[in-house]
Amino acid sequence: MKQQADARWLTCGATDVGRREHNEDAFFVDDALGLMVVADGVGGHQAGEVASLVTCEVLARDVHGIGDLEGAIRSANLEVRDAVAAGRGKAGMATTVVAAQFDGPRYELAWVGDSRAYLWDGQLKLLTRDHSYVEALLEKGQITFAEARHHPRKNVIVQAIGLQDEDKLRVGSNRGQLQADDILVLCSDGLSDVIDCDRLAAILAQDQPLEQRCQQLVQTAVSNGGRDNVTVVLVQWAGNGSQPEPEAGDDTAMEPNVVWRYDPATGDYHGLPELVQPGLPVADDAPAAAAPAPRRARVAPRAPEATQMMSADEMSELRRVALELPAKKRRRRILTLALIALLAVSAAAAWFVFGPFVGAWGS
Repeated sequence: MKQQADARWLTCGATDVGRREHNEDAFFVDDALGLMVVADGVGGHQAGEVASLVTCEVLARDVHGIGDLEGAIRSANLEVRDAVAAGRGKAGMATTVVAAQFDGPRYELAWVGDSRAYLWDGQLKLLTRDHSYVEALLEKGQITFAEARHHPRKNVIVQAIGLQDEDKLRVGSNRGQLQADDILVLCSDGLSDVIDCDRLAAILAQDQPLEQRCQQLVQTAVSNGGRDNVTVVLVQWAGNGSQPEPEAGDDTAMEPNVVWRYDPATGDYHGLPELVQPGLPVADDAPAAAAPAPRRARVAPRAPEATQMMSADEMSELRRVALELPAKKRRRRILTLALIALLAVSAAAAWFVFGPFVGAWGS
C-alpha cells in the first residue's frame, strides 16, 4: 500500500499477488511529476515482472525529462526489447500499461493493452478501450457485453509493450479534468475482470478514506476468486477548488471520451454496442438505449489464466477459420453422403456381377 498527498492530489496504490506464484504487476506514483502508472507484466516465466518494472522506470525518467507521456510509452516499448538483449529478463516478456499525467486537475491518459482507466463522478465511466481480441469483437457488434465478460479468449491481447514493432505499436489516449470528489481509477485486468461495475461503484462511493477504498478494491477482487495479480491506483483532486480556464476555442477540451458508463442508481449501461440490446429498433441518429447490467455466474476458482498475446495476422487467421467452419462442415457432410452412395452402388454392382455365380456354386 502506498498513499501520497499534497496540495493538489490524494493518491493511493495497492497490489496483491492473487492466486499467482509471483506478482508481475507494478505501479508507480509520483506527485511531483503528476505521474501515475499501472503496468501488468505478460509472460509468466518469461519475466513479465521485469517488463512492467522497466516500463515504470522509463515512464518516470522520460516524463521527467521531456514531459511526453505517449513518447515515454514508445520508449518503454523499445527498452523492454533492449533489456532482453542486454540479459535483463527473458525473450517473450512484455507488459500492458495505463498511465495518467496530471497538470493541476487536468490529466492526460495513455495506454497499451487491457489495463484500464475509469472515472468515478457519481457514475462509473470507462475511459480506455482495451487492445484485445474480445474488445475487437465487441466494438464490431459481433458479441454482446455479457458474452465479452465470459469469453474464453478474453485474456488475449493484441498490443503489448515489448512485443510490438515500433511502427505497429498503438498507444491509446484520452484526457479530461477532475472535479471535486471525482476519482480516477487505474487498474490491471486482475481487478476489472473480477469486480462487477455495481460493486466497483459501491466501493468508490463510500465515505471512507481513499486508502481504505483502494485496499478494499484489491481485497474484494482477491476474495471474489481473482486468479490474476491485482493492482489499483486511485487519484482524487484535492486542490483549493479552483479550476483552470478551458483552452481558447476548445469548449470540450476537458471532457474525456467515454467508452461506456454505468449508472448505479438504475443498474443500466449507456453507450454499449447495439447488439447488447437485440430486437430493439434504433434509428440511425438515435442514441443507444440503456442496457441492464449483465448477471455474472459464480464459478469455482480455476488455475490462473495467463494473458496471451495475439498478433494482427493471427487475429485475421482466426476470423478466417471461424468463417470457414460452416463451409467445412457442409463439405464434410457432402463427402460423407457421397462416399455412402458410392459404397451402395459398388455393392449393388458386385451382386449383379457375381451374385448368379455364387448362387450356382451353392446349388
